[in-house]
Amino acid sequence: MTEADDQIPTQGLYRGVGLHVDQDQARLAVVRLDIDRAHNLQGLDALVAFADDTGNAPESRLLARAKALATLDERVERRATRTRASDLSRERIVASTSACDSMHFRSPWWYGSLFDPRGMTSAHDRRVFREKPLEGA
Repeated sequence: MTEADDQIPTQGLYRGVGLHVDQDQARLAVVRLDIDRAHNLQGLDALVAFADDTGNAPESRLLARAKALATLDERVERRATRTRASDLSRERIVASTSACDSMHFRSPWWYGSLFDPRGMTSAHDRRVFREKPLEGA
């Protein structure tokens, strides 16, 4: 299976970001708000925190990841000093969102991937559960 074969199909674009299929209009409104929030973020730490947060829509987490990687690349080009520990490598940033756009690892129960971390308690679990699980779950 190629990477393109595993990508979640989209049902349109919002601000250049593909909107994943299998979402109703109410959910898409939330996704659009999250995309707006990701667009407005600046700073590597804020972008990575947003991308890591499983309470944010997968589409917006992928946008935050892309912006974080671009920020990291820009810092490397400028040879800027690192302001945070070395755990913010490209690999680390990609790892937290690696399956957000994967059909194979998409959760049928919540909006996100099967690899999204669960909170230690239900009060810390930020995953957003689907009203109706996806077919075949």
